[in-house]
Amino acid sequence: MSHVTTGDGLTTPGRRPNILLLMADQLSAFGTGPYGNDDVLTPHLNTLATRGTVMDNAYCNAPLCVPSRAAMLTGRLPSRVPSNDNAEEFPASVPTFAHSLRRGGYRTILSGKMHFVGPDQLHGFEERLTTDIFPPDLTWTRPWEEQGDPPRLTGEQQNGGREYIDILRASGTLPWTYQMHYDEEVRFAALQRLRELALDSGDRAAEPWLMVASFTQPHDPYVAPPEYWDRYEGRPIALPEPVPDDVPAHPLDGWTNSFHGVRPGQISDDLTYLVRRGYYAMTSYIDDVVGSFTAELERFGLLDDTVIVFTSDHGDQLGEHGMYFKRTMRDWSVRVPLIMAGPGVPAGHRVETPVSLTDLHPTFADLADARPPETVTGHFAGRSLLGLLRGEAGDHPDVIIENLAEGTIRPVRAVVSGRYKLVYVHGLPDQLYDLVKDPRELDNLAGDPRHAEVLRRLRERVLDDWDPLLAEEEIVASQRVRRFLGEAMAHGDAASWAYQPVADAAHRWIRSTDDDPWDPLCGF
Repeated sequence: MSHVTTGDGLTTPGRRPNILLLMADQLSAFGTGPYGNDDVLTPHLNTLATRGTVMDNAYCNAPLCVPSRAAMLTGRLPSRVPSNDNAEEFPASVPTFAHSLRRGGYRTILSGKMHFVGPDQLHGFEERLTTDIFPPDLTWTRPWEEQGDPPRLTGEQQNGGREYIDILRASGTLPWTYQMHYDEEVRFAALQRLRELALDSGDRAAEPWLMVASFTQPHDPYVAPPEYWDRYEGRPIALPEPVPDDVPAHPLDGWTNSFHGVRPGQISDDLTYLVRRGYYAMTSYIDDVVGSFTAELERFGLLDDTVIVFTSDHGDQLGEHGMYFKRTMRDWSVRVPLIMAGPGVPAGHRVETPVSLTDLHPTFADLADARPPETVTGHFAGRSLLGLLRGEAGDHPDVIIENLAEGTIRPVRAVVSGRYKLVYVHGLPDQLYDLVKDPRELDNLAGDPRHAEVLRRLRERVLDDWDPLLAEEEIVASQRVRRFLGEAMAHGDAASWAYQPVADAAHRWIRSTDDDPWDPLCGF
């Protein structure tokens, strides 16, 4: 793509690729066809994978929505934003890939969920087409000191008095769901804006664009309308293999299950089947969404000019290791789909190197030829994926994953390096797994003398520039302050931080004799 670079390093609009980021919520890589799941119906994702490149070992940087998305947008680890849980403010002063591309001459547009916490609900996006689905304030602050040991979601921390296990019991089908209601609004708004961009002949028509369309499914509750639920009628849905009796439970798994109110052996196979069927049904909806965007790009002749990226903020446990939901370092919870297709992206290609969502900021900046200055890139935890896409040799940074939110009671960090994953918690036994030989993470190699050097190297990497005791002190202090602020803001009249989309209907469509009804952009 051609472009012009100015003397200060900024780029002016040229024929650089548009970038469309399609996001699911809580979609594990293992719950999709391109990653080997034959039970789930994802034909459009399968086609996208054939057209482009699949990152076989892509990870989120936190198994929770807000910190994972903040890491993806900024290219920083969650603790470096900081954005450690679902109620910590995302500072407006931290640069995102929307800032980088906007500075480089791109239009930047957001539709759907991003779960920004704080008064800044744009974070570099020029346009936001919908409001968010979850609270933008400090409502969901859940201090470790109030959770107990092991942690438990109790009292006022519960969602309307319901525990997580009640969410599992609700799995099934309904005529319509609030998630469908939200996602259909997001899809309509994004597709409509895409059409407007395609037809635009104004002063900014030559500018490339970045659009993020972010959906809430297949996030729990695992409920889908009959249109999607019925697609799985009579189809086999494999249940997770049980953990062998001779595999000891790790305390970290116990923390997660305790927080979710799940006891070993409590969830029947019948209920697990309903959970997985609902999850797969919602995933098929997301697959249809992908198909609708690719079809619209093709209709307007933009498919060959647009890099499509599909991913999720984190994964989900659907009974693996006897665990449900997220908040764990187990692979179903932290492995995400990451598929790219479009100009410059090899077709039918797969990359085995472990990568993470922090790689997207530098990748988008490279695609847009809008590399930010060192004051921004110096904080990156990831690296551009373009070299891996081209098959170029070179080291890629180890993947760091953090869990510093509710459901744990002290900082958790993991590192994925090649075939190995180390999970570290100060004061708990290490977990070291060979993900090639042991993808189910059953054989903890931390006590195996033959892997002592691997353990030493990865422990050194996980503790590099990170002090778990200091991190715990800072996190607890932040939780205390936010609990105080939340209580203060609940008193008296409150000004909401929720984003309010602006639509000037008075000047749309045909409002005067000067409007041309044959103009495809009349009133836009």
